[in-house]
Amino acid sequence: MRKLADHSSQSVDCAVRDSLSTIRATHVRLQRLNGTRASTALLASKIDLYDVLLDEISGIHTSLARDLQTTLLTSQESGRTGLSG
Repeated sequence: MRKLADHSSQSVDCAVRDSLSTIRATHVRLQRLNGTRASTALLASKIDLYDVLLDEISGIHTSLARDLQTTLLTSQESGRTGLSG
């Protein structure tokens, strides 16, 4: 997942949606590998797919944390502006 350069809510929504789509597709691929005779190549493939899942989850976490931080800062700035005006 690409890290977000801007903090717009729409960009975060799109990035999270893309990551969730990747997670779903990866999950399907992992399910297809279940029941397959274990081999070194199969285990390597599963590890690669789990790495994809971890990367996507990490990307979602980072995107949402950045969006929350931006939202909180914007809210605080709005509160200060409202108090002084």
